[in-house]
Amino acid sequence: MLKKLNAIKVLILVGLLTIAGLVAIGYFSASKKSEPKYRSKIEQIIYDTKNKSPKYVLTLPDRNPKAKKEEVEKVAIQNNEVTKKEEEKVDPLQEAMKNLPHLTALGKAQNKNPLKFVEPNPDLVEEKGELYLPKTDGKQKPWEVYGKKVNIMPQFFKVAVVVKNYGVNQANATLIADGLPDEVSFSFSPYALNIKDQVKYARSKGHETYMDFLLPSKDYLKSDSGPLSMSLTESLAENLNRLLKTIGGNFAIGGMVVSQGIADDSNVEQLSALFEELQKRGLLMLDASGEDFISNMKIDNLAKLKADVLVDNDFSRAGLEKKLTEAENIARERGRVLIVVEPKPSAVLALSDWIKSFSPQLSYEQMKEQNITEIEKPFALVPISNLVVE
Repeated sequence: MLKKLNAIKVLILVGLLTIAGLVAIGYFSASKKSEPKYRSKIEQIIYDTKNKSPKYVLTLPDRNPKAKKEEVEKVAIQNNEVTKKEEEKVDPLQEAMKNLPHLTALGKAQNKNPLKFVEPNPDLVEEKGELYLPKTDGKQKPWEVYGKKVNIMPQFFKVAVVVKNYGVNQANATLIADGLPDEVSFSFSPYALNIKDQVKYARSKGHETYMDFLLPSKDYLKSDSGPLSMSLTESLAENLNRLLKTIGGNFAIGGMVVSQGIADDSNVEQLSALFEELQKRGLLMLDASGEDFISNMKIDNLAKLKADVLVDNDFSRAGLEKKLTEAENIARERGRVLIVVEPKPSAVLALSDWIKSFSPQLSYEQMKEQNITEIEKPFALVPISNLVVE
């Protein structure tokens, strides 16, 4: 009986071992079937990492060297194009600065000769305290002595130009004096620096010189014409003192250019007294106020003029062209025109180009020789003293 039980145990153990063996064989076969198949040992080395970092990184040779070279060249070209575009990028501020009008573009005008009196004629100077004032000696008048006569051909129309508010920017003033024809006149701001030297320099370049007469500002609550302007609230004595300070710097000036401002019945008596002072000193008065009130005032024996065209607010290209066309029309209609302009670079450059467009003054014989039958722009530049009527 015992032997029979031992045999049964052996049989059971052998069966269990057989079953375990079969299970192990099945599992091994399944694992082998799920493994990836590699075409070569290299692929197995690269990919058989079992979720671990590879021990080796292999760089295989390019199977198409020509294609690789073309790809490298293509990338290089693209990089060069990007670099070039970066270099070509324009700074908007720098571009705007390049397009701003600058007075260096005027260059230097030719055939400029100094006036006879670059500095004041001693016979026409009155010393009064610290001031050296222009005066007349009864025969000679500053506006005549310090002026310059210009002869023009009969078939041409006179064009007189004065730049007012001049000399505040001394560097620009020098460029303008060098660049504009010497028939252009200058009227200095009383607040210009080194006025005496600036007047002397302008006259050495052939330009007639004047001083600005500053009226009270129409917008006096917001802006002030300064301590040398005429004032509605000051006495006649104070306003006369301001006038004398303006003209008493011991320089050669022919008169004053009246700026825009208040000129009406509120200050007519004081203005009359101040203009009479100009007349007594042999100075001329140019009305650039843009209104008729001052021109209608009666001051006996005062040499006076009135501006026909004021260029003092719109300095756009279209605005400047409109003003200069207006000046041409007035000159053709009246035989003369007087223009007063602010020293803005855009205005000065436009004025310079316009003057250069004038037809040359030729005699009848010269026109015949050159087969010219019609003068396109019969305008001739003259200093403002050439238009004075006392």
